[in-house]
Parts: sequence; C-alpha cells; structure tokens
Amino acid sequence: MAFATDEQLKNEDDNVWNRHFFGKEASNANPINYKKTVNTQYGESSGLEEFCEKAQMVNIEVMKGMYEAWNDKMWNDAAGILIWMSHPAYPSFVWQTYDYYYDPTGAYWGAKKACEPLHIQWNSSDNSIKAVNTTAKDVKGVIAKATIYNLNGQEVPSYGQNRKIDVAGSNIAEAFTLNFNPFNLAYGKNVVASSSTTASKSASMVTDGGFGSRWESEYRDPQWIYIDLGQEEKVENVVLRWETACAKKYELQVSNDAKEWKTVYTNKEGKGGTEQIELVPIVARYVKLVGISRATQFGYSLFEFEIYGETAKKIEELTPLHFIKLELTDAKGSLLSENFYWRNGLKDLDYTPLNTLSDTDLSCQLVDKSKLSEGKMKIVVKNNSKTVAFANRVRLINKTTQKRVLPIIMSDNYITLMPGEEKQVNIEAAPELLKGGASVLIKQYGQAEQNKLDIAY
Repeated sequence: MAFATDEQLKNEDDNVWNRHFFGKEASNANPINYKKTVNTQYGESSGLEEFCEKAQMVNIEVMKGMYEAWNDKMWNDAAGILIWMSHPAYPSFVWQTYDYYYDPTGAYWGAKKACEPLHIQWNSSDNSIKAVNTTAKDVKGVIAKATIYNLNGQEVPSYGQNRKIDVAGSNIAEAFTLNFNPFNLAYGKNVVASSSTTASKSASMVTDGGFGSRWESEYRDPQWIYIDLGQEEKVENVVLRWETACAKKYELQVSNDAKEWKTVYTNKEGKGGTEQIELVPIVARYVKLVGISRATQFGYSLFEFEIYGETAKKIEELTPLHFIKLELTDAKGSLLSENFYWRNGLKDLDYTPLNTLSDTDLSCQLVDKSKLSEGKMKIVVKNNSKTVAFANRVRLINKTTQKRVLPIIMSDNYITLMPGEEKQVNIEAAPELLKGGASVLIKQYGQAEQNKLDIAY
C-alpha cells in the first residue's frame, strides 16, 4: 500500500479507495462481500494490518481452490480456467497474484501450489485425496499420505491414511477418501428419499461425509428422507447440516422395518445451520427426517445427515478446527509434492480458532550460501515449540535501507510447521538489492513480525 498515505487509508470514504477498487464505488470488485468473508471466516480485525493478514488466508484458499477444482475434473468437463485478472496495470487492492511492487500475495502462493506439475490435493466436497499429473510421463508406485493434526499440532493417527498409487501422464488418480466422522453411523449407508432434484443428483449425498454436496427435495411439503443403518444400532445423537433452504418444522422418526415409524423429536422453529440433536437413547435400524414445512420457497436442502451412538463422545478426539497435511513421495521416500489445509468439521468455514494460537519459538538458519554472490540462498525455518506455527510469512528487507527486497523469488511462503518440523525455503533476488546485507523477517499468523536472520552481503 505504498501508493497511499496513512491518512488516506484511515478514511474509508476517501476517493483513493474507489480509484484502487476497494471503496463504495468499486463496482464488481465487490469489497463489501470480500470484507464480510474475511471478517466472518477469520474474525473482526483491530486494524488494517491484521485485516490484510487474514485476507491473505482467504486469497490462498480461494485461488488454490479454483485451480484444484479444475485439476479435479481435468479433461472431464473442465478444460481450462480464465481469471480476471492476475496483475493490475497500476496500484490496486485487488485482482493480483503479485502487486504493483512485485510482492507476491496469498493468491500467488495458492496458484503456485495448485499448479505444480505433480500435485496432491484434497477435495473438500467429498473428502477424496487425489494425485494430479499434468506431465506427459506416467508416475508409478508413489505413496499418497494424509496426516491429520489437532489445533495444537498434535497428530491424530486414527484419521490419517496412506496408499500406493499409479498416476498416468496428463491424468488424475484417486488415492483414498478421508473420513472425519469415523463414529458417524450414517456414513456411506443407503438412503431413501421422497424426492430428489436434478441439481442434487442423489439422496446419498447426505451420507458421503462432504460439506460440498447436498440433497435437495422437490419444492413442496411434506418431504422425507431416511437412512438405513444396515442393522439395529443404539441411536443417541443426530446432526443435521442444513443449507440455507432448511426446514422450519420437522420431525425425526425411527423404525426397525421402515414401515412402522415412531416420532422421537419435533422441531417447530427450525433455524437451519448445524443442528445437534440429543435423543433419549433408542435402538433402531432406520432414522427418518420428515420435513413438514419449509423455511424458504425452495426444497429441503441438506448437506449431511449424521447419526451417532454410544461412541459419539470419542469425536472429541479431533478438535473442531484441524489441519490436513498431504504428502506424495516416491518409492525411496523422496518428497514429490506436499499440500496443507485447515478445516472446521463442526462449523464450516469458521477459522476463528486460529486466533487462539500462541506464539512459537521459530529459528532460521542459512544452510546454503554457495551462490550468494548471484543473489541465491537457501534457508531453513524450524518450529522449536510444542504447538503449531501457522502460516509463517517470510520476507527480506535490505539491512541498510530497511526497504523490502523486491522483486524476489521464493520456493514457498505462508508455511505452517508442526512441533519440531522444519522447512527449507529457496530464495533468489537481484544481487544489487542485497548490497549492504539482508534481514530475514518471519511473521507467524496473529503474532508480531521478528527478525530471525541477518545475512552479510
């Protein structure tokens, strides 16, 4: 934001915000919805610097998500993607993967990660893990691995998976599907509904474990949907994850033959969202949701219909907000691709628990200066703490002038490190920008930026 003064930035009505596409007259830049998204997903900010940091998290995930959605359907029904725009012609608050001063934004790092030639990724809609090979060469015998961590950085092994796969050239291969609700009795079970629209495809969407797929009924009352658990189970809790088109009035019923039904719960003031319903424990094979009246003019729309028994309390093993670390390695264990996501399994898109993360002890070491005269160096950033160090931004400034070293090329940024984990970052800049020495600054999400390394030049 070097193009604007502090006074101009403080005054949101100033014309500078409109001219640079983030004011009230910013048209299709849509700053109102953008700010709402940042504030809703990551929490209100105390100042502009905090807001910008949170905005980069949105930028990373949105840009990475667009390219990964394309990857997921490669050569099927998606042959390309068109973005307006990747770089502005003059200083702007939006529409850029790197800004007017050549500083890469979160959008750049999201796109860079998703567009690597050999890539491993997570589909948030159905929780599938896939390897994407955009090269012409077949890749055989690679290992796809998913490791799940709690908010504090503790691994939860029961949720992780790994599998050996082959990935043909210019193709994708599914490795496995993550199940974040292993105690959900409804997961993957057969579903029967009174109706389903073409848009929702199948009623089975409510038991696929994904928040991106849903069942939608026809636009009339009443409607019903029930799950066959396969055998009689002790049912204690039901979780309904509604889309906006929810039920205003509904009942939950149970049966052992899908003919005679018993009502065990009634809600006459449904509010939608995620409803957690505790029942008097009852043994049943079939659990049915009966929609009596709709809250909107649309059909009943349900993302997930979850059912839990006595083991439901074990779900607490996984914190609502958790992390997904993906790795793709060859037969020798060499890393071919890695990826990282954060997810809230209780309240979709609520990432505010990240604001509770504590500061960590990060160290930075120069491990390769053999080509320093050419402006090239390799550093290693390590998390020496027992908790997660989330979204660490690395940047260089000239030690003498205190100005940002730009343009600059890095192998990665906004890196997250689990306890004891370290990561190498390769850096390259024009030698003349490093004269007088350089300082490596690292800012952990939600914490103050710190100088972690001085490099003589």
